[in-house]
Amino acid sequence: MNRTVIFLIFLFVVLSMSSMPSLSKGSADVSTSDKLSGASTSEKIDILAEEIERLKNQELFGGELGSQRGFGAAASKVYNTSKGLAIGGYGEIVNKAYIEGDKYDQSDAYRGILYVGYKFDDEWTLNTEVEFEHADESYLEFAYIDYAPKATNGKLGARAGLLLLPLGIINEKHEPTLFHGVYRPWTENKIIPTTSRENGVGIFGQLGEKLEYKLYYVTSLKYPGTTKQGGGMRDFRGKGSQTVSNEMATIGRLEYQLTPNMMIGGSWYEGKVNPSSGVTGFEVNDPHTSVQMLSVFTKGEVMDIEYVFLYAENNFSHVQRLNNTLTSAKHLKFGKKQVGYYGEVAHDLGPYIGTSWYVAPFYRYEYLNFHDEVEASAERNIDYRTKYHTTGISVKPIYNIVLKADYTRYLDGARDGDYRALNLGIGYIF
Repeated sequence: MNRTVIFLIFLFVVLSMSSMPSLSKGSADVSTSDKLSGASTSEKIDILAEEIERLKNQELFGGELGSQRGFGAAASKVYNTSKGLAIGGYGEIVNKAYIEGDKYDQSDAYRGILYVGYKFDDEWTLNTEVEFEHADESYLEFAYIDYAPKATNGKLGARAGLLLLPLGIINEKHEPTLFHGVYRPWTENKIIPTTSRENGVGIFGQLGEKLEYKLYYVTSLKYPGTTKQGGGMRDFRGKGSQTVSNEMATIGRLEYQLTPNMMIGGSWYEGKVNPSSGVTGFEVNDPHTSVQMLSVFTKGEVMDIEYVFLYAENNFSHVQRLNNTLTSAKHLKFGKKQVGYYGEVAHDLGPYIGTSWYVAPFYRYEYLNFHDEVEASAERNIDYRTKYHTTGISVKPIYNIVLKADYTRYLDGARDGDYRALNLGIGYIF
């Protein structure tokens, strides 16, 4: 049994033992009503204060009060519909201005998204995401059927289709109102990476009020053929498009509400890399590279300071086999191990400046190393070790709209690709 499996089993046992029996999130309103019934005035004040804090934290962790099944509010719209059609979405428009570096400034209609779902009844649900990128590209981001039997009371459901992989923090909750910075954290963009999706099946549920779990069985990653330096794992995504399914992968995720203001979690992925069209140099039965992806993370608020921390690592076997399939020496050669982590803090200044707007300066530090470990015959390439310093501000005049500005400094190991950029963006959800 490998170390990631052991870790997840251990985490699951610990969290299960520490979770307290309680009603599910879907029963929160009934629970509050029951508590108020027959309570004294002082008790009612305490109960309502507790409920306000609960709602505040649903917003912090779920992106909005309607967040369901690990997704943001916009993607959860169908779950909050009594029956029939539900439509939501989000979008981002960004501008990058390079302060230094030999790059052109760029304005981009980055994303425009439609969530279209249909609730057949209280147990069966269809949910889809159609994505338009850069104003001229279109993708099916996810499309799946949920079956959540009433008898399980939220403890067990089944899912099948094109699935967003439950990895890290951003992959499932990637709407622009849910993260600071014009661009998603690079660790979750390149090491995990966003937005990873594959065809498959899975189960999900909630144990008590605090512990959520997911376990998926999906088509595994694909050999990329060509991978740009710094591209990390993004070119490995099959995206459900006529992917070879000789190899399958197993994915697990646990997320635990440790306190009303703190979430901790972990995710794990393991599978062999599938061949893909246009990639030559091996036979179907040759030994393929296997990949283990592990992430641990926490998000919350301490003394009104919002924070996020995530650590991720990828481990490869038969890495030389993988490198032999890459078409050029200019392309990123993979080490045995990749690591990335980031830490972020933010604070809402709205209450101090007399506005109901959310006005939060933030700072994020990231470190990525695609050659954390290499084969004995290979040498580490310091160009594959990068750092990001991002300082900026997020402003929400209403919850559905966010205005963003940040200053990013990028440093690579050799210091020959450094740049500084000022990024501006506007995002929305509905």
